[in-house]
Amino acid sequence: MDALDQVILNKIQVAFPLHPRPFQLIGKEAEITENEAWQRVNSLRENRIIRRIGGVFDSRILGYTSTLCAAEVPEDKISILARLMQGITEITHNYLRLHPKYNLWFTIIASSQERLQEVLTLVKTALGSNEVYSLPAIEVFKIGVIFNLGDYQDEFNPSYSTSKESSKYVLTEEDKILVKTLQDSLPSSLRPFDDLARKLDMDETYLITGSQRLLDNYVMRRFGAILYHQKAGFTSNGMGVWIVPEEIANEVGLKMAEFQEVSHCYQRPTLPDWPYNLFTMIHGHTNQECQQIMANISEVTGIKDYALLFSHKELKKSSMRYFT
Repeated sequence: MDALDQVILNKIQVAFPLHPRPFQLIGKEAEITENEAWQRVNSLRENRIIRRIGGVFDSRILGYTSTLCAAEVPEDKISILARLMQGITEITHNYLRLHPKYNLWFTIIASSQERLQEVLTLVKTALGSNEVYSLPAIEVFKIGVIFNLGDYQDEFNPSYSTSKESSKYVLTEEDKILVKTLQDSLPSSLRPFDDLARKLDMDETYLITGSQRLLDNYVMRRFGAILYHQKAGFTSNGMGVWIVPEEIANEVGLKMAEFQEVSHCYQRPTLPDWPYNLFTMIHGHTNQECQQIMANISEVTGIKDYALLFSHKELKKSSMRYFT
């Protein structure tokens, strides 16, 4: 991956062009030909730096419910739970994190609160314990896993727009078809939207216009490249957790979300033995870099009570599939 690849990746992570000739636009910005832009992106896909090019959706607007779960799991139960969770599609991420008690952290995205509780019950039954706790988001300050490749501070300026008005958008059956389509990876061709439209017996203009509508109404957070972060050089990640006074949680959460190295920022409930209420996912090239980012956030916000739970082992990582 050379400097030009990095420039292209930075751009198409934030927004892959919703256009009949997307590689023409990518090439124009990168000052290369359409064909070279296409070949470079294909190479990045083949070398497993790009995981997929597609839509990232707001599960709440789609009618789904989600939560982050913390569990205390003894060593002999880890492999049992890992196998169970591999077969549960609603569990999208599952990590072992370094903490003296809560060592297993996983996310659930379910079509209803009832189904979410069913999944929790399955996990508790397999564990043989109720030491599994749901920590749903109280406030969402940022969701945006976008990596700055290279030293492009001035050019790399992703937008993380959210809108309270998005909750008023009424999803149509046509929208659901688009969501089911755009959650897959875009075909590897010069005219990917045309190929996709033909496969679906759909007009290309309709597909592109509908996709833009989902973006404009915040149903789709972004349409872009999702990377294998370790292959992109970001080999360390940690869940930064903070003890923040309730009365300033919103103000502090917004400040934390401004940090480029923070991909997720939420306010969540506490537990009797878990006083942390703000969560920030930190990505870096090394553990030391992640620790320094936490120190920088602490200095800016004035919050001194925090912990950084490094990822010890990735047990599952998948994209949620909606309306399947």
